[in-house]
Amino acid sequence: MNTEPKSLYDPIVLEATTGRDDSDASTTVPVLEAGALSKSFGATHALVDGTLTVPAGHVVALLGENGSGKSTLVKILSGVLRPDSGTVLVEGAVAKLKTPQNALRAGIVTVFQEILVAPHRTVLQNLWLGNGPARETRKLDCERRKRASAVLETLASEDIRLDDTVERLDLMQQQVCVIARAMLREPRLLILDESTSTLDITRRDALFASLKARCADGMAALFISHRMDEVLAVADGFVALRSGSVVGTRSRGNADAADLIRLISGEVATRDAAGHTATSRTVSDRIVVQARAAVLRPGSGAFDLSVRAGDIVGLAGLEGHGQDEFLRALAGLHRLAGGELLAAGQGDLAPVSNYRRSVACGVVYVPRDRKVEGMADVLPILDNYGVPTLPHDAVFGLVRSGHTRRRFRRDAGTVNFTPGKQQSMGRLSGGNQQKVIIARWLAAQPGLILLNDPTRGVDLKTKHELYDLFRNLAAGGAAVVMLSSEVDELVHLMDRVLVFHDGSVATDLPHDEVTSQALVAAYFGQRTADGLQGTR
Repeated sequence: MNTEPKSLYDPIVLEATTGRDDSDASTTVPVLEAGALSKSFGATHALVDGTLTVPAGHVVALLGENGSGKSTLVKILSGVLRPDSGTVLVEGAVAKLKTPQNALRAGIVTVFQEILVAPHRTVLQNLWLGNGPARETRKLDCERRKRASAVLETLASEDIRLDDTVERLDLMQQQVCVIARAMLREPRLLILDESTSTLDITRRDALFASLKARCADGMAALFISHRMDEVLAVADGFVALRSGSVVGTRSRGNADAADLIRLISGEVATRDAAGHTATSRTVSDRIVVQARAAVLRPGSGAFDLSVRAGDIVGLAGLEGHGQDEFLRALAGLHRLAGGELLAAGQGDLAPVSNYRRSVACGVVYVPRDRKVEGMADVLPILDNYGVPTLPHDAVFGLVRSGHTRRRFRRDAGTVNFTPGKQQSMGRLSGGNQQKVIIARWLAAQPGLILLNDPTRGVDLKTKHELYDLFRNLAAGGAAVVMLSSEVDELVHLMDRVLVFHDGSVATDLPHDEVTSQALVAAYFGQRTADGLQGTR
């Protein structure tokens, strides 16, 4: 393996962007120094050499594809896993992170990719869970409310009420609560593992502003995201992992997207930011989705639209403005407040009435929250794949598992998933879980595919593979309707983008008018200053 030189503390790692004088950075004791950390699970070497440094006042991006060792390294630093070898120093002192409590006492606070909340407790209780005395007094309650409200305000989430139970919040609001809980612990090192994947642009930017403000006061952060625009926007330095080893570091002033992708993958980036590869496609005249005076919620505006076979249509907007409701309405999971919604996965247009009927008509839905809605993580991979289309494997009323395995090999090949020795769905990486879920619905031979933020938490290589898959499905005559929270994805992948605002379709942008500037303006119900001109 061709790796670049690295040391336990490399003073070239970072350029300050916080306005501080870092001329003596090489003599400052970093918040975190991880040296030669390793971890194996049987014959699997999950982490071979985890060596990195995070100085005070800086955001360091930890980059790597799924399976590169990022999650293992994060779990070691968080006290969830014990390393087989290596050392961890926190502000120059050896830290023995045998348990999560040890990590918290050392000032290391982690926001994991999974949204970890106590759903039946209130927002306030969740924000202070495990932090401070369990027995409350009126004075303590008052102080906690004040501090919690202040943190939520910095995250642009004043709409979250402290006395609501968390189960009443949507996925994004729950993620905000988890981030706020971490910040209330006043960490020395804050680890954010794909914590922006469910946030809209307003809350994401608020998080970045809060992160930079806290780093200006001396905190350090380890930031993990598969979104290259986010990494370049917030990070002061970059550490790349590949096959369990750190293979290179970069400073903010010495890296661009192409260079970072090369570090991550070991290959020269030849695609654009969205992994676009041209596929010859013809959009047919056959309409597969039609909305007539559709009203998503009481008080929102009515809209008309149609989608044709062979189209890839993006749904966009700030969180809560209707795009998720429209996608779920197409799947038969949300009832319109007015108007009519017709769909045709296979055959003629028919009113969408319920989920089961939609699936029977060749309309399939891949949910946003794959952990809760998309899979049974305790079941084997083959069961997760085969259950929805089990009748295909029945002979005289008896299910033949060999038929299921043969179908799975075919559809797994289509999504570029190679089954390994791991049998449990829950032990797969996020990207491979998503591939299995998509393969499951390809088995239904759909004509209309509904995707709810399908690349959330997925590495760059897997994103490229999924983009190619979606274009190939459209080239084969299927229509793809995809909600996306990534601007680059919308710009490069979609044939057109429907931007939702205040519960209705505010803008319908054809591909040649989809720019980042036009999209962000449309999110806020505005046009750009010069029409729809912007930079791709």
